[in-house]
Amino acid sequence: MSQKSKINKLLEALNEGVFEKEEAIRLSLLTSVAGESIFFLGLPGVAKSLIARRLKFAFKDAKSFEYLMNRFSTPDEVFGPISVTELQKDNYKRIVENYLPDAEIVFLDEIWKAGPAIQNTLLTVLNEKVFRNGKEEIKVKLKGLISASNELPAESDGHSDSVEALWDRFLLRLVVKGVEEEGNFNSMISDDIKPTMDNVTPDLKITDEEYKKWDKEIDAVVIPDEVYK
Repeated sequence: MSQKSKINKLLEALNEGVFEKEEAIRLSLLTSVAGESIFFLGLPGVAKSLIARRLKFAFKDAKSFEYLMNRFSTPDEVFGPISVTELQKDNYKRIVENYLPDAEIVFLDEIWKAGPAIQNTLLTVLNEKVFRNGKEEIKVKLKGLISASNELPAESDGHSDSVEALWDRFLLRLVVKGVEEEGNFNSMISDDIKPTMDNVTPDLKITDEEYKKWDKEIDAVVIPDEVYK
């Protein structure tokens, strides 16, 4: 099976049970393969989180992490709690297992409600794919990060510098709408669909070997002149 055929079949599988989200799913997969991040703007209930959960199925044995931000969120809840054992050794180190630094697909909802401590750490993770954990630097396994919000970041935020820097990290930004076609809406509420189930067959999943190979080949892609215009 050619790469193009595999990706097309993979996209078909990811879109099963999800209505009118073809563009969002396609762009999410594109950014994850390219090692970049995407931001979704949309009202509650338009399947922003579902898209992120579906994206995890595209990768073989991928670990995921998702978190709903609020103004009281702490770095412990996103990057892992401080290890008491390490702290007794004068080493400020987090237990990152099953938290963002340990995940390949990440979904952060209401991203702009996060405080500066979280946002500043995210800058390094997104830009350098590195998480500084105490005296160590961890090379994160992050493939794709989807962030979302019901609103755009407010310019009057007290931490506007970190918000602006984080906003620039999302190369793709997409408005996600609800289901608009009546037939699709009726099918969504009446059909026996299971969009949270993994329906992607093993032969369609992207392996780590493929991902690393594509990562090298991306650098050799020649960008046409009209793209720059």
